[in-house]
Amino acid sequence: MDELLFQCPICDDITPHIELKREESKKYFKITVRCLGCGHVHHIEERIKLKDIHVIISRYGESEKKTIQLPTDEILKVGDNLVVYDEDVEITGIDTTKRVSSSSVEEITTLWVKSLNIPKKVGISINDGITTHSVSVLVPNDYVFDNKTLYRVGRLFFRIKKIKTEKGTFKRELAIKIKRIYSDSAKPLRDFEDLTENIV
Repeated sequence: MDELLFQCPICDDITPHIELKREESKKYFKITVRCLGCGHVHHIEERIKLKDIHVIISRYGESEKKTIQLPTDEILKVGDNLVVYDEDVEITGIDTTKRVSSSSVEEITTLWVKSLNIPKKVGISINDGITTHSVSVLVPNDYVFDNKTLYRVGRLFFRIKKIKTEKGTFKRELAIKIKRIYSDSAKPLRDFEDLTENIV
């Protein structure tokens, strides 16, 4: 076992200890330790201060408000993942007295998040030289779009020109990170990725 350094009440000094037992919950943790100097067994306990945080969960443009408790000394930032009532979510916005990209829980009033448990709705603009067609498809969060693949949605075939995300534009990206896809219509070929059944 790893040796831990704690204040021993018998030795009246900071001495090496070994952990015998651990109890943890959201509100506190307690470990039972034995001093390697004198053999005294004692407990180390610390209570964790929690704060109620409002969470706005986004799913396909619809929002649901929930409240969770988090340790006040925890630091959260945009892009972090959390579990809210058994649902995996990603933080997209943090409100304190203003909108920030990171903060301690102590200062946070509301978290804005998106669900990671549902398919990603991706909007696609397809330009045929005259008209720009707009379609949306539902795909798994880890589905990869790229500019080398020929795609089909209904009667339209297209190749990706650029993929817009929060961090800029790319030629290849995971669906979960995509804000919108911009593409040009293309001639039908034998090999293509058919997304027709994914249209919403």
